[in-house]
Amino acid sequence: MMRRTLFLPLVVMASLSFGHDHVLPHDARAGLQFHENKGQWPAQVLYRARTDGGAVFVERDALTYVITAGGAHLAHGRTDVAVEPLRMHAYTVHFEGARTGRHEGLGRMAHYVNYFLGDDPSKWGTGAGAFGGVELHEVYPGIGMHLDGSKGLKYDWLVAAGADPGMIQMRYEGQDDLRVEGGLLFIGTSAGRVVEQRPVAWQVVHGARRPVAARYVLEGDRVSFAFPNGIDDRYPLVIDPIVTFSSFSGSVADNYGCTATYDASGHLYGGGSAFGIGYPTTPGVVVPGFAGGTIDMGISKFSPDGSSLVWSTYIGGIANDLPHSMVVNSADELYILGTTNSNDFPVSAGCYDNTFGGGAIPPFGGSYGFTYATGCDVAVVHLNATATSIIGATYVGGTGNDGLNQYTPLLRNYGDPFRGEIIMDLQERPIIATSTTSSGLFTSPGAPQPAHAGGLDAYIFRLDPALTTMLWATYYGGTGNDAGFGVQVSSIGEIFMTGGTQSTDLLMAGTPAAPAFAGGVDGFIARFAEDGSALLSSTYLGTSGFDQSYFVQLDTQDDVFVVGQTTGNYPVTPGKYAEPTASQFLHKFSNDLSTSLWSTRIAGTANSNISPSAFLVSICGQIYFSGWGGSTNPAGGGLSTSSTAGLTVTSDAFQSNTDGSDFYLMVLDQEAVSLAYATFFGGTADEHVDGGTSRFDKDGKVYQAVCAACGSGSFPTTPGVYGPNALNDNCNLGVFKIDFEQGVNADIEVSASDQQACLGLPVIFDAQGNATFWTWDLGDGSGQQEGVQVEHTYASAGSYEVMLIGTDSTSCNVSDTAFVTVQIVPPLDMQPDFQAEPSSDCQGFSVELFNMSTGSGTFYWQFGDGVTSAATNPVHPYAGPGTYDVVLGVIDPLCMDTAFLAQTIVLDPPSIELDLPSPVALCDGASVVLDAGAGYDSYAWSTGSGNATLDVTAPGTYWVDVVDGICQGSDTVVVVERPGHPPAPDVTSCPGDAPLLSPPFLVTSILWNTGDTARTILASSSGTYAFVAVDEYGCLVSDTIEVTLITTDSGLAFVPNVFSPNGDQQNDTFQVTGLALTRFNMNIYNRWGQEVFSATNPSTGWNGGLDNSADKVPDGTYYYVISFTDLCSSEPTTTHKGHVTLLR
Repeated sequence: MMRRTLFLPLVVMASLSFGHDHVLPHDARAGLQFHENKGQWPAQVLYRARTDGGAVFVERDALTYVITAGGAHLAHGRTDVAVEPLRMHAYTVHFEGARTGRHEGLGRMAHYVNYFLGDDPSKWGTGAGAFGGVELHEVYPGIGMHLDGSKGLKYDWLVAAGADPGMIQMRYEGQDDLRVEGGLLFIGTSAGRVVEQRPVAWQVVHGARRPVAARYVLEGDRVSFAFPNGIDDRYPLVIDPIVTFSSFSGSVADNYGCTATYDASGHLYGGGSAFGIGYPTTPGVVVPGFAGGTIDMGISKFSPDGSSLVWSTYIGGIANDLPHSMVVNSADELYILGTTNSNDFPVSAGCYDNTFGGGAIPPFGGSYGFTYATGCDVAVVHLNATATSIIGATYVGGTGNDGLNQYTPLLRNYGDPFRGEIIMDLQERPIIATSTTSSGLFTSPGAPQPAHAGGLDAYIFRLDPALTTMLWATYYGGTGNDAGFGVQVSSIGEIFMTGGTQSTDLLMAGTPAAPAFAGGVDGFIARFAEDGSALLSSTYLGTSGFDQSYFVQLDTQDDVFVVGQTTGNYPVTPGKYAEPTASQFLHKFSNDLSTSLWSTRIAGTANSNISPSAFLVSICGQIYFSGWGGSTNPAGGGLSTSSTAGLTVTSDAFQSNTDGSDFYLMVLDQEAVSLAYATFFGGTADEHVDGGTSRFDKDGKVYQAVCAACGSGSFPTTPGVYGPNALNDNCNLGVFKIDFEQGVNADIEVSASDQQACLGLPVIFDAQGNATFWTWDLGDGSGQQEGVQVEHTYASAGSYEVMLIGTDSTSCNVSDTAFVTVQIVPPLDMQPDFQAEPSSDCQGFSVELFNMSTGSGTFYWQFGDGVTSAATNPVHPYAGPGTYDVVLGVIDPLCMDTAFLAQTIVLDPPSIELDLPSPVALCDGASVVLDAGAGYDSYAWSTGSGNATLDVTAPGTYWVDVVDGICQGSDTVVVVERPGHPPAPDVTSCPGDAPLLSPPFLVTSILWNTGDTARTILASSSGTYAFVAVDEYGCLVSDTIEVTLITTDSGLAFVPNVFSPNGDQQNDTFQVTGLALTRFNMNIYNRWGQEVFSATNPSTGWNGGLDNSADKVPDGTYYYVISFTDLCSSEPTTTHKGHVTLLR
């Protein structure tokens, strides 16, 4: 008989029923909860209580009600309910004239609540207490208010003895209508009518409750209380209005079950969609005509036995947010994969993607209680172990919808849009398999599929634990629609993803078991390298009909198991447990996906259409499956029928009967040979899951999230659990945990020296596995031996069958038997020989060895540098040059015999010769590029640069080191300022001369304005001769030469004899004119022999002032002496003496 441990908490994230007659017991777990404000709501809010039809916000001097009606959530999972727009209305009851007194929460509950709503961390509330009631002290002098949630929403005014109840003035704001009729107070709203029953009042006199007549008094928008028969002010007074809600089209489905997981201690984590109601900005109609409501992620952690809620957390933004899959790392930190429609999702600082991409309204069918009006992105969240802080949170998305399987026929079951899975890799980094319609998403370098193939593609990626960096990502899809659903990591870190496809051109790698698309919809499995750098292998799976794979699992040998749905003739391997017409398949492949090892069909008939929700291959090889079926499933849009009726259960089933809409759980033994256990689980409602993943742990415990107790139906719970009752008429988040406690087979292997041994030497046998007692039969009649390791010497060559029996009474099987055949062989005849070809270059030192030994055996090389090898023909690298002794040993591994041969090789050091030009000149403030040459592995300049070239702007000595493989080289370059060049002198030429022009420095090239390119040219006429040249330093230089060619008369000097410096610009200066005059001197004297002016430049004339100053000399005759050299004269010096008359 199979043993099972079961707990079934039903979790309801909000609990007040509006307009219901049933009375709940005074139990904090069953009543309304007041959550304290830790910053998640505006500062005036003290507490919020969520009800079945809205919420109430408790303030110091007011109560604000938010009432809801209608909405798509009313038709959750149903196709027979018309969807009406959600109506939300807020109104506030102000306590006029109130003072802000003390407040306190009453009946604190054991758990706490966290709110991560919106992208402003200052408005996140963590560790918020949950209370069964609230007390507002001294709202008015001597008057307080008590709010209680144990029986729905109830409030009392508590009036102390002697206090005046007339001070209670309640001003209503935001309602559509306010009136008193028949003693009742009616508050009209766009979402329905609120009725406050006739107030009940009493006083306690001498321990007995004395009724007091009371009624409402309405004056405009103010309500107070009147007491027609008066009160005795010596005693306290209690005024107790009763609030009821009516005229609603149905109650709000507060929380839908989506996903569940576990931690190492067995805590259960449940995730669902929580209908979130925020504080209204203004009273009145809130978001009129809003079609989808606001769905936040609601996450709860339960104790391992389900008796207590550890914490509850809301995560989301202004729009809709839904969890799909969850996983816990070894530090008990929860990771959540989901989708979001919120542009203010609470992403963390420095996250991978902090921007909402959005997309179009997704076309998935069915009624899920919300929509994504502006598309959606993937959301990934990493919480700390107490869920009081976000370690990391990020969007992942582009301009299309991300995270949704949104197209039929891939969208087949109700909840299929919200599949996808998050797991931990071997380094505890999150890996996510999902789907996307976005192009341009990040793919890592070398990704197997870097681009979006069109439509819907699978998308798989790995993030760092802080969710700041995308470590690896790739698309996987073809020209049809493709969805990624499940992912697992092998024992060596390889990544396996499975899903569904309509593509005929999926990327196939390796040797696929099924390389071609079979038709309709096929499943697929893709195996990626640990680092994501390659698609190692992949395969289609399926028939010509619909075949879609939802989950993937690996056994201890890393063979691959998938489970899915089929409408085709899915093959059933003989010898496997099978229900031949079932619409679910189970398939096992080899690790490299090249071989279909077996397949079968499970869980019912062709019309069962069970939606898989959890899958496991345990450490002992048993196969666990959880799924659901029933009337909700066709609401997904891809099925016409679904039922759990007629499914096989075992005699020890927990629940043998079904109403057709239940969960179905089964266990197959190793290799699916037989059914070990099967049961239904559910109540009278249509249990289902809104997509998402639930999980089995490797010990076979299932952790399952459920949309439970829908439509006032029942759901089984166990005694003492946190939430025993359904508190909403629509669906509630239910979770259950079942421990199947199945025994598993021990895996026993035998190793005996590669199954061969040498005659005459002892053979050692080792047992491997988890058995506790071992028995050996060595096959030669020598008798049995016991122990983990035995040693035996055979007397003659031959073949011997050895049997090992492993026993473990606590393991999966009590015992298991393994066999191995041992060959006993004589020694080998071996002759070692080899040829060595050494190589030395900048890429390294190596030797290639060619083994020419005769005789079989294994080889052992010693390369002379401390390194050895067992290769036949190794190529060995050396760390540096030198002389090395290479030794080859040929070994008989069985008989432990060895023969050796040694050779000496010499490896000479290679080098790099750099020859950079030096010195190098800087050209007039410009830079110069020093080039060490291309093609080296690395460069190190004296400036710290690592480039092949260096841009230098300052003189100095520069060196560079280069590395090419193992070679090194260096060189030094001196950079100098280019020496300055003298200006090119102007040229004056006498008659008959032909002047030659050239720069007064060396040049390597030149261009004259005459078009000439020779360094020296002939000047044929007067004028300006310009040139641009490259000098000997490689610098660009430009200059001009003024050429004056003197004709016969132009060079003669002319000395005037009179001038009139009167400022009329006519003959104002006494000046010598002429060309080719050098070594010029002019001196002018007055009649007393005093010098009044002198000049050494013929272009400088006398203006009639003393030394050309403003001090004018008198008119008169002055004596001059002028001397100069005429270039065109043969005389060395010419002197002119004479008089000049100054006349103004």
